[in-house]
Amino acid sequence: MHSSDSFEKPPETGHADARPNTLAPIGWDQARIAEFTEHANSGLSPGRVARVDGQSVMLITATGTVRAESSTELQQLAETSEDRPATGDWVGLRQRPSSDLDVIEVVLRRRSQLSRTRQVMKSAVEQQIVAVNIDVAFIVHAANNVNLRRLEREASQVATSGAAVVIVLNKADLTSDTEARSDEVRSILPQVDVHAVSGVTGERVEALAAYARPDRTVVFIGASGVGKSTLINRLLGREVMDTGAVREDDQRGRHTTTTRYLHPLDGGGALIDTPGIRSIGLSGADDGVAAVFDDIAELALTCRFNDCSHGDEPGCAVQDAIRRGELEAARLASFQKLGREVEFVQSKSDMRLRNARRDIWKARAKSNRERMNERQ
Repeated sequence: MHSSDSFEKPPETGHADARPNTLAPIGWDQARIAEFTEHANSGLSPGRVARVDGQSVMLITATGTVRAESSTELQQLAETSEDRPATGDWVGLRQRPSSDLDVIEVVLRRRSQLSRTRQVMKSAVEQQIVAVNIDVAFIVHAANNVNLRRLEREASQVATSGAAVVIVLNKADLTSDTEARSDEVRSILPQVDVHAVSGVTGERVEALAAYARPDRTVVFIGASGVGKSTLINRLLGREVMDTGAVREDDQRGRHTTTTRYLHPLDGGGALIDTPGIRSIGLSGADDGVAAVFDDIAELALTCRFNDCSHGDEPGCAVQDAIRRGELEAARLASFQKLGREVEFVQSKSDMRLRNARRDIWKARAKSNRERMNERQ
């Protein structure tokens, strides 16, 4: 697979037109076309967000790439950062010939959304979008430095997003026990595909290419230095991402990617690169945790008490499994920790959304008063 030459050196001017079939390779399917009909009738044309640069975004359209900004109305409707155009979004554009920026008037429904939380104040959290409208998420770890607890957290978050989880153990050329590492991952994520590859040598990278096809968007996530950019260069077939040399002291790479970027693939489909993330904050949905820890959930069904906390209660099937050596105590601890985090995020997010809505309505009321005063 190779990236599109026209996208690597895009024209920064020009406007989109309404030729949705030319966007089919990056996911503009019949369902999207039907959804967009009313917007097309009002003079809008479709585009997909390739990169967000502050207040403006780069979009892939039927005629190439253009830059655009959200309309005033859309900015007012965007209560939080989650509501603003994000990498991977499909949007409706209105041409503005007198400006270098077209106007985004609508963001289409998202089929999936991968987010993480970050605490912005002691009593508030903020959702930060990683990518939207994705089908497969490659969670990348270095084969010689696999963190199982982090993998559980990342897989829980991806499962919440609606995308499929694929584990990639990169830098297989740096260790001789990749099978053992792969088996460790499968022991905690038995339903997930695991691939040990090497971005440097190209070993088994073709297994990842099989996930990308015209009707799919894949995203790479992982900590800094695990080699995501090297893998992406392999999949794209050329050097489009900067890569950092491996440090001699710990054999880990340096952080190189600084923004989320969507790359079309010559064979069809799209690939999104993301900056390295130090930690994954869960977004407040507990279905992803339940999916990753389904073994514990199944055991809990046979506990004596329905509200068993899996501590020292009598008849706890989970603790019995730990005593028999069928379940690791560390896995239960991780499950309980993530569950508490989800509850915390849910409570703080609800409060933040209420405050955000209140502030928007106050701003609108003030604007209305000012307009009324101007008319007097």
